[in-house]
Amino acid sequence: MLFWVPVILWSYGPQNFLWICNLAQFVILAGLWTRSRLLISSQVGTVLLVGVVWTADFMLGLVSGGAWARFTEYMFNPELPLVARAASLYHLFLPAFLIWIVHRTGYDGRGPWVQTGIGAVLLPATWLLTDPQRNVNWLSAPLGVEQVWLPDGIFTGVMVLLYPLLLFWPGHRLAVFLLAGWPRPDRGTAAR
Repeated sequence: MLFWVPVILWSYGPQNFLWICNLAQFVILAGLWTRSRLLISSQVGTVLLVGVVWTADFMLGLVSGGAWARFTEYMFNPELPLVARAASLYHLFLPAFLIWIVHRTGYDGRGPWVQTGIGAVLLPATWLLTDPQRNVNWLSAPLGVEQVWLPDGIFTGVMVLLYPLLLFWPGHRLAVFLLAGWPRPDRGTAAR
C-alpha cells in the first residue's frame, strides 16, 4: 500500500480508488488490521472473480501484443508510465493471497451481503464523483460498449442490481467452492 497508493494518486488521481477492485484493497487492509473475517470475506469473491478475468485478459494481451485485451488494454498503453501499469499487477496475486487468508481465518457467510452494501454505495458515488470518460466501474461503457440505452442515473441503479447478480454472488460461490475442498488448518497442532 505504501507503494501502490502514491503511484495511483500520481498516475490516475483519486477517482481511480473508486474502482471496486481498488477499493477492495483498502477493505482487505482494514480487515487484516482489525482481524475482521467479515471484511476479508466480503472481498474474497469479488477479488477472485475479477482477478481471474483480469489475469486471463492480461495473458491474452501478452500473447497478442495487447491487441486482444479488453479489460487490461491500459496495461499495453505505452503512454501510461510503466510504474503505473506495474501497480495493477496486484490483480495477479491478490486472489490467491486472499483465498489463503480466508482459508486460514475462516469464511464469514455474511460477506456477500456486506459486498452488496458496499456496491450499493460505491456505484452511485462513482456516477456522481467520476468523469464519465474514465468509465470507472464500467458505468459509461460496460464491456467497452457505450451506454446509451438509459439515462445515466437509472443505468447506475440497474448496475447496483446487476453487480451483485453477475459479480459479487457468483464470485462468492466460486470462493466457497474453492474453500470447501481445502481443509482448515488444525489450530491445536500449530500450538504444539
